[in-house]
Amino acid sequence: MLGKNPIRVQEKGDGLNLWVQEVFYTLQGEGPFVGRPSVFVRLGGCNLACYFCDTDFESSTWKPDIDELLMRIKDELRSAPQADCKLIVLTGGEPLRQNIVPLVTALVDMGLTVQLETNGTLYQDLPWCDQIHVVCSPKTSGLNTSLVPYVDAYKYVLKAGEIDEEDGLPCGSTKLSGRPEHIARPEHSALSEHNARLERSSRSAVPAVYVMPLDEQDDAKNYANTQACVDVALKHGYRLTLQTHKLLGVR
Repeated sequence: MLGKNPIRVQEKGDGLNLWVQEVFYTLQGEGPFVGRPSVFVRLGGCNLACYFCDTDFESSTWKPDIDELLMRIKDELRSAPQADCKLIVLTGGEPLRQNIVPLVTALVDMGLTVQLETNGTLYQDLPWCDQIHVVCSPKTSGLNTSLVPYVDAYKYVLKAGEIDEEDGLPCGSTKLSGRPEHIARPEHSALSEHNARLERSSRSAVPAVYVMPLDEQDDAKNYANTQACVDVALKHGYRLTLQTHKLLGVR
């Protein structure tokens, strides 16, 4: 997309039909579930337009109803029965832009784990439980306060030269390359809310912070971004994650 996608507003439909870019079985390439077999459900449209986004989530015309989509997901799960895959990754675009409550409810009822990859600006009243994991990759100066207590991990995309010396997190705009901008940080008060939620569940850790190098499709720049992430992880104790699916040529 490279920031050229239309910015689409959050839809308030019934969620019984969703705009889907693609569904496919693969290995999760980044973040807390890296290396795990999973079925990706990439939903159409995004409410942001990041200048570095290289994902296609606009070209599909497929708008299946919930039963057709669930059947497709089951087909992907059956494609490798010995793997016993239980992880469904909902991504985009921005998955919270559409009403995914019926889909997530059905997946949870099937005993599956749902990883939600979001930019953190939108919220839906999902059937929150231990089977739902939220990975938030902040791209704006603020996050949706209703979503924050449910965030399990933060994933920051770092670019060399646009990193705050004090906390090691990004200080550059995602809309315009080179423009300074404060990107939202995990807040202490939000972490307290998260911990309060954890006391009512089986989870025991505060949200982890991951740093991942920005892919600028340029070997020299990517090397600099990766080294910046290594330095930040060592200095601040964050977890380094790479886009291993790209490194390995896995979809």
